[in-house]
Amino acid sequence: MRRAATEQRRREILDAALKCFLTHGVRDTTLEEIRELSSASTGSIYHQFGSKDEIAFALFVEGMRDYHDRVLAAAAGKRTARTLIRAIIAAHLRITAEEPELSLYLTQMGTADEVGEIAAEYREAGDSFARDLYAALKPFIDAGEIVALPQELYFSLIIGPAAHRCRSWLRGRSAADPRTAAEPLAEAAWRSLRGLGTTDRGSD
Repeated sequence: MRRAATEQRRREILDAALKCFLTHGVRDTTLEEIRELSSASTGSIYHQFGSKDEIAFALFVEGMRDYHDRVLAAAAGKRTARTLIRAIIAAHLRITAEEPELSLYLTQMGTADEVGEIAAEYREAGDSFARDLYAALKPFIDAGEIVALPQELYFSLIIGPAAHRCRSWLRGRSAADPRTAAEPLAEAAWRSLRGLGTTDRGSD
């Protein structure tokens, strides 16, 4: 019971911090603002986290880990290259649409210079995700369903356009729900990656 309460308090602090960071930025957010919004005591915050930057780091790392796990889970068990690519792209768009605040924070912090540890973690997490993504694709590459390319290009060709679409939506440049782009983006990625002689079959 106590452990559940502690985890709930931690989640409340992280959720409050996310709102504060998006409103004021990590640099200009104060612990007092996080404390007030989360209704946590100062002692409770310091019991969970050593500093504001530690909160920002935890929010980023846990958010990235959850995103990676959900995308890879969506890709698991797909029996054709086409459905695998579609699942990866659809998962990326769905996560963004369902969790816009966290997605915006991850996007902002991934390119920010204000928290150096986060920038390093972002590169490390991105590299790890790209490796896992390649591992999911490799059986289809070996079978000739997906064209053989330098490993680093697969991430850009599959996730890149979807990520660009999501950034536009998150920043208010487009009103259309990003999930509506799943099929055209998946089709474009498939056509750019399918191996010679591969048919358009797409059922599992």
